Amino acid sequence: MLKVKGPKRGTATRRRRPETVVQHPQCAQCLPARCCRYFSLEIDTPRSKRDYDDLLWMLAHGQVSVYVEVRRWYVMIHTQCEFLDTDTNLCKIYERRPHMCREHSVDDCEWHGPYDFEEHFRSYDALKKWMRERGR
Repeated sequence: MLKVKGPKRGTATRRRRPETVVQHPQCAQCLPARCCRYFSLEIDTPRSKRDYDDLLWMLAHGQVSVYVEVRRWYVMIHTQCEFLDTDTNLCKIYERRPHMCREHSVDDCEWHGPYDFEEHFRSYDALKKWMRERGR
């Protein structure tokens, strides 16, 4: 069975006074705020028929895709963050946003172009076809 790998844990830091932070202007220009409309979780590389069957099960659900990047497998859940202001394309809780959002850098975001996935399975049939072509 495929296992979702745990999130990275940061080191504890001393609490600092809140500071006023201005969102990067690039974020307001990024339509449709791609980084706020999905999240991905790394999963174990599939090795058995059962593992591939688990991936097919995931893809049978709406708003899910699976991709491979630098030989690592991920499940992508296509869902919009509840804090995205769709009128301004900015975060409603920017100064209090979660750690994952704080780690995201505009230097490597999708605004610069699509990610270069080795494989991207957007449907059950796409993965099934890929599996047939490779005898899996």
